Amino acid sequence: MKLLFFISNIELNEMNKGDLYLHSHLEHEMIYCYEGESPYINSGDLLFYPAGQKHKLSCIPGKTLKFRQIYFDEDLFSSSVHMEKEALFVLGQIKLYLKFNNSVSLSKIGSERVGKLFESMEWEFKNRYHGYSWTIRLKLIELLVTLMRDREFIIPIRKEIAKPLSNSHIQDVLFFINTNYMNNIKIETVLKFCPLSRSHFHALFKQETGTTFIQYLNEVRCQKAGELLATTSDSILDISLQCGFNNLSHFGHTFNTVKDMAPGSYRKKSLIQPDLPKFH
Repeated sequence: MKLLFFISNIELNEMNKGDLYLHSHLEHEMIYCYEGESPYINSGDLLFYPAGQKHKLSCIPGKTLKFRQIYFDEDLFSSSVHMEKEALFVLGQIKLYLKFNNSVSLSKIGSERVGKLFESMEWEFKNRYHGYSWTIRLKLIELLVTLMRDREFIIPIRKEIAKPLSNSHIQDVLFFINTNYMNNIKIETVLKFCPLSRSHFHALFKQETGTTFIQYLNEVRCQKAGELLATTSDSILDISLQCGFNNLSHFGHTFNTVKDMAPGSYRKKSLIQPDLPKFH
């Protein structure tokens, strides 16, 4: 049976120095620090590393760092385990935030709530009473929603924009694009749930994001394609299909426009000079 989550309480010190080298996991990893400090996390801070992202965590020599961590597979929210689709939608929003920083900003109240949820999940995981698995899933969803609702949780739409959007309809569309980019998305698809006229939508989208709907969609798809080119051995054709492009020629032209180089050249450059994650 596939392990969908694992929770532990960790203490790093002189005896247990932690992960000194970059590594990654097949699962998402969330870390909440409740005592101590380090170059990566301090008491009350939350780190979120999406599956496959390289990272490391260690303590300051002579200091102690205590934190709770949870590894969880995205299948935890799939239809196979009878979870709500909204859970994946919320997770998609969190992953969008994480494109810019693995350290999740929280208000004081938000940090306290997150700390209690981690403590509660750890208790459930240790005692494993009947229904503990379902309880942890629900608490994990509550945790993700808590992050999304926190007043410090701001998702930049582009790197130079660090303020929340003023229009919730455009925010919903951006979330939809970032979680459904692999599918066939057209303006008609968006207007089915966005209560705006076509002309009003295009004008408002440009006003809020500084780019057009198609340009933004292409940027998201090419960003994901770039990640796959750099981290997998999948063929360029397979990657183009995984990222929502219906033919290789269209993908090549669009990728070259967005990234200023062909997909093959991008892959070769990534193999020579890999982009390591930035730690904050």
